[in-house]
Amino acid sequence: MTMGANTINDPAIIQKLRAILDANLGNEGFGVKELAREAGLSRSSLHRKVHAYNGNSTSQFIREYRLQNALKMLQEGEETVSEIAYNVGFSSPTYFNTCFKEYYGYPPGEAKIRADSAEQETDQTLNPYPLVRTKDRITYLNRRLKRTKRWMAVLAIGIVVTIAWAASYYINTSEDTAVTNSVELSEIKSIAVLPFINLSGDPDLEYRSEGMTEAVITRLGFIENLKVIPFTSVRKYKSSDNDAPSIAKELGVQYIFQGSFQLSGDGDLVKFTLHLINGPSNTNVSSEDYIGAWNEDIFSMQTAVVEDLISQLNIEIDNKELLAIERVPTENREAYNTWLQGKYQAFKYTKNGMENAILLYEEAIRLDPNFVEPYVDLAQLYLLAGASWGIYTESEAWIMAKELLLKAIEVDDTYQEAKEVLNDGLYLYEWDFETMEKNYQTASNLKITYCLQTGRYEEALALNEQLHIEYPNSVFLITSKALTLSSLNKSEEAFKILKSSDKLYSDHIMYLRIASRAYFYMKEYESAYNHLNKFIQTFPERPPTVLWILAACEYQKGNLEAAKKYIAEIENKYEEGASGSPAWFLALYYASIGDYEQAFEWLQNSYDRHEVEMIWLREEPPLKPLRSDPRYVELYHKVGFPMPPHPN
Repeated sequence: MTMGANTINDPAIIQKLRAILDANLGNEGFGVKELAREAGLSRSSLHRKVHAYNGNSTSQFIREYRLQNALKMLQEGEETVSEIAYNVGFSSPTYFNTCFKEYYGYPPGEAKIRADSAEQETDQTLNPYPLVRTKDRITYLNRRLKRTKRWMAVLAIGIVVTIAWAASYYINTSEDTAVTNSVELSEIKSIAVLPFINLSGDPDLEYRSEGMTEAVITRLGFIENLKVIPFTSVRKYKSSDNDAPSIAKELGVQYIFQGSFQLSGDGDLVKFTLHLINGPSNTNVSSEDYIGAWNEDIFSMQTAVVEDLISQLNIEIDNKELLAIERVPTENREAYNTWLQGKYQAFKYTKNGMENAILLYEEAIRLDPNFVEPYVDLAQLYLLAGASWGIYTESEAWIMAKELLLKAIEVDDTYQEAKEVLNDGLYLYEWDFETMEKNYQTASNLKITYCLQTGRYEEALALNEQLHIEYPNSVFLITSKALTLSSLNKSEEAFKILKSSDKLYSDHIMYLRIASRAYFYMKEYESAYNHLNKFIQTFPERPPTVLWILAACEYQKGNLEAAKKYIAEIENKYEEGASGSPAWFLALYYASIGDYEQAFEWLQNSYDRHEVEMIWLREEPPLKPLRSDPRYVELYHKVGFPMPPHPN
């Protein structure tokens, strides 16, 4: 029989849960899902009951119960630390040692010695957290206060007095950052998870800190009642000196979650020190350390971080959300590490970064053919590479991407992102307007782009405003809004948006590329030219979408030889069969300088090559003078737009 800390004062459901854990204590595979099943509860119902009891997540409840049993075994038994670690369901003695020390404040090897102390016995009688650090005792008392208010209201005043005394003692005897109570239910549920800082001293481990950050953001993103800023919008704060209030104001959130990553001792142990901060008041809500073996415990650490945040923010979640939060993407840790390294490379948005990411994603798939995320991420890279960067021809890129997406759906037909990316690929590469017309509002990453390409400018603007609430610093939303306003003849507003964003994103490859196009269409040629000059000075990439505007700007300034040089570069790409729609951008160049015959010749070449950019035929500003020509109308109908062309 095990020796858990059951008490007759605990609610019946908690005693039942402890009895179930007693019967499965040595089973390392017995977790939240199994406990819910044995208790006859849904996972969300289980989470709510445990949280109401002590403010913890279910996974914390299980882990702490194992540790409490371990303490008594260490004090009263003759087994070794490693034997006890396995007896209470830990798969790794090293991880057990780490968790034990974090929980009790001393290593398990000292348990028996401390058990001889009268102080230890007294401490243990009064508090099931023996010799816990003062900060943890306050946290524990606060949690006890929560559940006592629910079940033992008569004793609430006495407990409040005890907590107040403990808090006063702590404030007067410690210089550590004070930890506030959990967030009230009435407060706004919005959070930005800033990139965790890599303090390991090894830049090659940067992918771990970024991977953990994105994993926490992704898991929080499944919670309907929480606004979470996406990783692409917070990544710029990695090296920022901005304080929490200014970041919270800029992102429009109440809470900032930030921290650091470092190695912990020998072997594969890692430590994440994380802080939840109330942004406007710049006060610390909670501070926690999460320590574990990277290859063994990373998913449980991610889940623990998110469940702790849910507890701190007092958010109610349903069973579907809980399942998503606790989902393990792959059991193959090498595959997971390789995938994270691929994402780190992909987020550089450079040709070299994409090439590196492709190799890493392919290796992750080889290591675990049932790991669905790298299939979808690799497919998206192929789509982008084929559309812009010239790594593959467009036909090659689409064949590979489509095959990967169909395989991803075969592996997991519930993975909705695979279906959305497949629909987007069908539109981009097969000009499937019918499917996009049905799905663009709800199941497409290209919804704003599609509205712009089909002349729905007011709808594009409304979608932009809606998404901007969730993604206030999205480079795509900023630049697409400027393009939309320009198309609505609101160039002054568009110009103001870009000017206020130029300094913030002057080193962002996608911003420079798209903002220069918006400036060019507003006839702000100098601004367009300056952005593109910075682009070619900063990045080695020279896609046709950049070269044609450079050529057009040089033409506007009377530098015809310079313009010809850029045009020759695009023509070479066309002759080589490169992706990036070189024929299309040559057509735009000639249309912009008034050479319409050359423009039509290159438009026909673009159609014959089935270039991705042909889906801009209806609304591309430089092509307006061509719309009344029968050759334009013929191409328009061949591409397959769902509405008639603009009237002559």
